[in-house]
Amino acid sequence: MRITNKIMSNNSLYNINNNKVAEDEVSTQMATGKKINRPSDDPVVAIRSLRLRSTVTQLDQYYQKNSKDAKSWLDVTEDALSTITDVLTDAISQATRGANKDLTMDDLETIITQLNALSKEYYSTGNVDFAGRYIFTGYRTDTTLSYDGPTTENFTDINDEFNAEDISKSIRTLNLQYLDAGNVLETPYEGLYTNSNTENDIHQIEVGRVRLSYDNLDYTVGDGHTAQLKFRENLTQTATSSITDTNLTYFDLTFVNADGVEQKAYIPLSNDYSVTIGDYTYTAEVASKRHPERGYILNVTDNRTYDIYQFEVSKDGVLTDDDGDGEVDIPEGIQQAIVSMSTTSISTLAFSDDENTSVTVPLLAPVGQQYKVETDHGFMVTVNGDGTYTVEKATDDDENGNRTKTVLQVTDNGSMHSSYRETTVEIDSKHIIYSTSTEDEIDAAYKDLTNDDTGTVVYLNAKTGELLLNDSLKEKLAALPFIKNANTIDVAYDKKEWLEGDIRPQNLFACVDGEGVIYNGGSSDHEIQYDVGYAQKITINTTATSVFTTTMKRDVYDLTQMASNIKIINTTMKTLKEKLETLTDEKERRAVQNEIDACQKSYDYLRQNIQEEFEHKISSIQKALDIANVAVTDNGARSKRLELIDSRLQDQTTTFKTLQSDNEDADLAETATKLATAQLTYQAALMATGKISKDSLMNYI
Repeated sequence: MRITNKIMSNNSLYNINNNKVAEDEVSTQMATGKKINRPSDDPVVAIRSLRLRSTVTQLDQYYQKNSKDAKSWLDVTEDALSTITDVLTDAISQATRGANKDLTMDDLETIITQLNALSKEYYSTGNVDFAGRYIFTGYRTDTTLSYDGPTTENFTDINDEFNAEDISKSIRTLNLQYLDAGNVLETPYEGLYTNSNTENDIHQIEVGRVRLSYDNLDYTVGDGHTAQLKFRENLTQTATSSITDTNLTYFDLTFVNADGVEQKAYIPLSNDYSVTIGDYTYTAEVASKRHPERGYILNVTDNRTYDIYQFEVSKDGVLTDDDGDGEVDIPEGIQQAIVSMSTTSISTLAFSDDENTSVTVPLLAPVGQQYKVETDHGFMVTVNGDGTYTVEKATDDDENGNRTKTVLQVTDNGSMHSSYRETTVEIDSKHIIYSTSTEDEIDAAYKDLTNDDTGTVVYLNAKTGELLLNDSLKEKLAALPFIKNANTIDVAYDKKEWLEGDIRPQNLFACVDGEGVIYNGGSSDHEIQYDVGYAQKITINTTATSVFTTTMKRDVYDLTQMASNIKIINTTMKTLKEKLETLTDEKERRAVQNEIDACQKSYDYLRQNIQEEFEHKISSIQKALDIANVAVTDNGARSKRLELIDSRLQDQTTTFKTLQSDNEDADLAETATKLATAQLTYQAALMATGKISKDSLMNYI
C-alpha cells in the first residue's frame, strides 16, 4: 500500500483531534468530579446512577423527614402520657386518703377539690397537639379531645358501651327531702307535728346501676325522646367468613340529578342485592339473557317520587349511544352520568342464631356516607364510612317482648370482626327521671325497681347520667359472657349541653351530630401511619379510646353530689340541735329530737356511702391508670421500633450514598494522572505531526 504525505498528514491530524477529545473528557471529569457528563458517555453507569439516586432520595425522605416527624409525634405523645399517669397516680393517692372514715367533712371536701383539679388536668392534657395537630383525636386532628368551655352541640344516638364488670349499684336514701329544720314544728292540726320525721322514715334502697359517660342528658318532659339499652350475647355458633367469589361484577355509577346534586353508587350485578344510598335505590340486571351482547340495565328508583331511571350499559361497561349522535344516552330527568364496570369479591358468613345459618356480603367500597345493601335471607348490610360492614337481621322477640337481632361485624377485607345477638330494651318517657323530676318521683322509681324483680325494668336518670336496673336485669347484665371484639352492653342516648372538660362524644363513641353526620359507624381504628422504610409503616398516634375514659370527671361528680347531700344534712342537724336547746315543751322537744335522730341516721348512711364510694374510686381510677399504662407501653414499643428502623435507615443511606459515589464520582488522583498522561500524549502528537510536516519532495530533489 502506498503511503503519501497527505495520508500521513491526515492521520496525524486525526490522532491530534482524538488526543484532544480524550484530554477534554478527562479535564471535564476533573472539573465536575463525575465520571460521565451525559448518559451517552456510559449508558450502564447512567442507568445505575438513576436507580441509585432514586433509592437515596427515598431513603432521605424516610430518614430525614418521615422518621423524624414520626419520632417527634411519638415524643410528644410520650410526654402527654407521662403527665396522665402522674395525674392518675396522684388521684389514686387522694382517693385512698378519702377512704379513711375518720376524716372530717372539711377533709373530704378538700380531697374532692384536689380530685377535681386533677380531673381538669387529665382532660386538658388530652388537648395536646403536635404542629397544630391534636394527637389523641384520630383522623380528626383539627378537633380538640374535650370541650374548652360550656357550649351547645346536639348529638343523638351516643352509643356508650360497657361490659359486665361495669355493672355497679346505686343506693338511694329515701325521704331525705322531708328532713327540714324550718317546718318541723308546724302543726296544721292541733297537737300534730305532721312534718316531723323519725328514724323509721329513713331507709335505703339498693338497685343495679350502669353509670353513663355523661350527665345532664338531653331529655325534657314531653319531648318524646327515648333511650335504648342494648345487651349482647354470643350466637349459638360464632360466625366465620370465607371468600366464595372473586368475580362479582359491579357498576360504578355517578350521575347528576335534576336538582344538580351529584349521586354516586356501586351497584352489584346480582338479583340477590339491591343498594340504597340516600334517597335512591339501585339494582343491576342483564338486558337480555338470550342476547348478552346487549349489555346491562341499571335501575335507579327515587324513593321520594318513585320515579325510575334506567341506564343502558354496553357489554363493555359504558353507557350506550344508540342514536349515534356522539353523546351517551341518559334517562330523562338526569343531567349527566358516567358508568364504569369492575369486579369485587363476595364474603360468605357461616353461623347459627337458631333461625339463620349463612349470609353473603358483596365487598363494595364506601362512598363517603353510610349506605345499605339488601342481601340474601333478609339480611341488611350497612357499608360504613371506614369501609367495614355491619350485617343485621331482626329475629324473634325475647320472653320479655324486647326486640332482638343478629349482628355480624365484618372488616373491609371480608373477614369476621365480631358476631352476636343483640337485645334492645326501649326506655320510654315513663321510665325516664328528668332534671325536673321531684325527689318523691325519684323515690318512686327506686321503689318500682325493687318491687318488680322480674323481667327487664330500667330507668334512665337523665340528670345524673345513670341507668337504674331491677335485680333481674342487673343479674342478667352482670353475667354476660365475653364477646370477641365487642362490648356486651350499649346504651344509646342524646345530649346537647356540654361543660369544660367533657370529652367530645365523636372522639369516643359512635354517634350522630346535629347535621346527621355519623361518627365511628364502623369497626376500624383511626390509625395514622407513616411510611418509614421500604414496605414499612409505623402507627404514630394513640387514639382517645386507648387512653382516656370519662371516669375521672364522673367520679368527681359522684363524690361532689354525695358530699353536698351530707353537708345539707349536717346543716339541718346543726340547726335542729340549736332549736332543741331553746325548747322547753316536752312534746316539741320530742318532735325535734325525732327529726335529729332521722338526720343522724341519714348522715350515718351517707357517710358510710361516701367512704365506700371513695374505696370504689380507688379501683375506678386504677382501671383508668392501667389503661394509660398500656398506652405508655404501646407508645414506647413503637418508639423503640422506630429507633431500630432509624438505625437501619442510617446504615442504608450511608451504603447507598457510597455506592452512588463509587458509581458517579471520579477518582481525582486517578483522573489527575490520566489528565497529565492525556496532555503529554497530546503534546507528543503535536511534536510528531510538526516533524512530519517539515518534510516535502523538495528534500529529495
